[in-house]
Amino acid sequence: MAALVERWWDTTNSFHFSATGDMTMTPFDFAVLTGLDIGGWSIPYDEDMGEWEAAWMYLLGARPPVDRVSGRFRYTWFSSHFRRAEMVPETPEETEQYARGFLMFLFGTTLFADRGNTVGLYLLSALVDLSQVSRYDWGGAGLATLYFYMSATSRGRGDLLGGYWRAWELWVYVYFPSLAPELEVARILMTPYSLVFEGPHRPRPRETLLNLRQYFDTVRHSEITWQPWVSLGDGLRLQYTGASDISQYRVLLEGPVGRAWFLGERFLRQVWGYLSQDPPAVPPASMRTADRLSYSEVVGTMLGSD
Repeated sequence: MAALVERWWDTTNSFHFSATGDMTMTPFDFAVLTGLDIGGWSIPYDEDMGEWEAAWMYLLGARPPVDRVSGRFRYTWFSSHFRRAEMVPETPEETEQYARGFLMFLFGTTLFADRGNTVGLYLLSALVDLSQVSRYDWGGAGLATLYFYMSATSRGRGDLLGGYWRAWELWVYVYFPSLAPELEVARILMTPYSLVFEGPHRPRPRETLLNLRQYFDTVRHSEITWQPWVSLGDGLRLQYTGASDISQYRVLLEGPVGRAWFLGERFLRQVWGYLSQDPPAVPPASMRTADRLSYSEVVGTMLGSD
């Protein structure tokens, strides 16, 4: 499924299917799929963290094998280091170091995963005060990472798909249920949606890229689950207020690998169920150069425009 997603992504951050018009993973989709709301404090990415060995010792209690050029290292180091019998935390300081190690491993295997199986040490700067971790915009950073990798791949800037790509599979399953695995025991829709497929299910035969392309070229409107989250009730929008609000706007999102636009006006059918919509405005001039925006421009675009 990831290969299909890579090839259908374009510079407007949307899919183009003959029967559907523009579709994408909206911020609200991402929140319900993962359980992470969008909004909050900007994540501090300290690009110099790879040089501060004293900080590593204070935050992790060890010196991980960091590549000094990229500031990254394999996330498997965390599992091998902290799972040792002697690493059972006994003091508050060791407990915090253990927690940071787990979170770094989690970042490297989910939100900020890459094909190199590495994670950036610059993420440690957001884990200095663990009591504040939940205030950061992890959902927005995770979605921006997905957008960034998909856009870069479609434009020939790289052949690696990064981020929490599992979210793309789940997104396809909920909007195009005929492609989803068949559950052995039917389960009600829930959040995060990933939990739906935790139970026994019969996996579908592996599809070829050609077959998937033919499917999306011929899919009918009636085969698409428009507004799939409605059955979860109005309270869901209150649970993910940030993602719900952002889905209505044109807004810039920022992740550790780069910035990416979400053009809310293109997805009114997905967000609000409109049967038709006005022709969308042209993409912003910085669609492909968002990483070169000045600080003041970034602040403005992250506030969003209606």
